[in-house]
Amino acid sequence: MLDLNIPDSDVTTVDKYGTLVPGLAANNTTRLHWWGGNFTLEGRTFVNSSAALAPYTAPRPRDSTEHSYTMYLFKQPKGCVPSEAAVEGVYYDQTADARFNFSLAPIVAAVGEPVAATYSVSSATE
Repeated sequence: MLDLNIPDSDVTTVDKYGTLVPGLAANNTTRLHWWGGNFTLEGRTFVNSSAALAPYTAPRPRDSTEHSYTMYLFKQPKGCVPSEAAVEGVYYDQTADARFNFSLAPIVAAVGEPVAATYSVSSATE
């Protein structure tokens, strides 16, 4: 689950804009909110057999900007192993800098394009 509307000023400085993963709008990047794996379908329910690589962090926009929270579903091939950093817990802390500017490119390279996705839009209330 990714937030695709993180203001880039929350993440970096002007001299590092070129390293940002693009979000949905100009001057936006991404934030990882949840990453789980090892799900199986039992009847009509997904059942998880392992701990999340990035435990769930609820949406909590701090500004009036609309944030797009997108959940992607990938087919996990047998024997697929996440990156060493993910396995070692780089995304476990909900406030980790590693969760910002998160790219799906390495996941797509390892397992292919998503088989499904859904999203919701949220903004802070004033």
